[in-house]
Amino acid sequence: MTKVFNGDIHYALGRFRTVRLAYGGVRRLTDRRVSVGQGGSPTLFPNADIEHIVRTISAEAVFLGLNLPAKIVADIDAFARSEPLHANYDPHGPTFLYAEVHRGTAADGRFVSIGGVREPTRCSAVQAIVNDPVLRSIVRTYLGHEPHEVMTILNWSFASDFSDDQRRRLKHHVIDYHYDVGGYNFVYANFYITDTDRYSGAHVMMKRSHNRKPLRMLLGSASASEESVRKQFGIENEITIEGPAGTGFVQDTSCYHRATPPTRGDRLMLAVRFIN
Repeated sequence: MTKVFNGDIHYALGRFRTVRLAYGGVRRLTDRRVSVGQGGSPTLFPNADIEHIVRTISAEAVFLGLNLPAKIVADIDAFARSEPLHANYDPHGPTFLYAEVHRGTAADGRFVSIGGVREPTRCSAVQAIVNDPVLRSIVRTYLGHEPHEVMTILNWSFASDFSDDQRRRLKHHVIDYHYDVGGYNFVYANFYITDTDRYSGAHVMMKRSHNRKPLRMLLGSASASEESVRKQFGIENEITIEGPAGTGFVQDTSCYHRATPPTRGDRLMLAVRFIN
């Protein structure tokens, strides 16, 4: 309610599937802007079946298998290892390099669960993903229109022995089940830049939870306990997305999702968020 009173009306209305579909329909009829990512430019995903991908996201909230070429992965990995990072809980504080963090502790003694790169699109490989014509076509087809905003996030999640409560105090809240309300309509593309498994921050989600939330989940907090999410949607719909560097998936993040706390290996992940 505080967000609504502050003018964030989308935070209330964007929770409802019918609102997102209606918004997409209206935008499809009224939007006359030139689409981004067209014009015959080469794609990183030449074998992608756009219609199949969109149908899969619509039905299950996620499509797995939009994977990056090795050269793109290597370029982003090198970029993220050389760039100054900022702590998730202190975005304007002292920066540090990836190599200076050991088990979640920076060289100056600060505890750091997540380190982010500023303006990832300065990396040409990241920009190539953002502008990729196939990815943009998937987004445009799923949303029904060109997104107003594209946000890129390139974060290291550091392996550590932090407790869950410590991680939450360090603003590593994504370890808890939640759904996003990024706008009136949205879809995210995520790419592992390092090998990722359940011990290094793998993404966990509840398939099909984007379409059939009960009213109590729509009107209450966007966060929920693991127990309540599993009880509502069935543990058979819960998946852990593991894979080698380059693994990519496109997700309607109005589904319930979370990240496993990394304990054995660091995770570098690129998220491209298409939002209205």
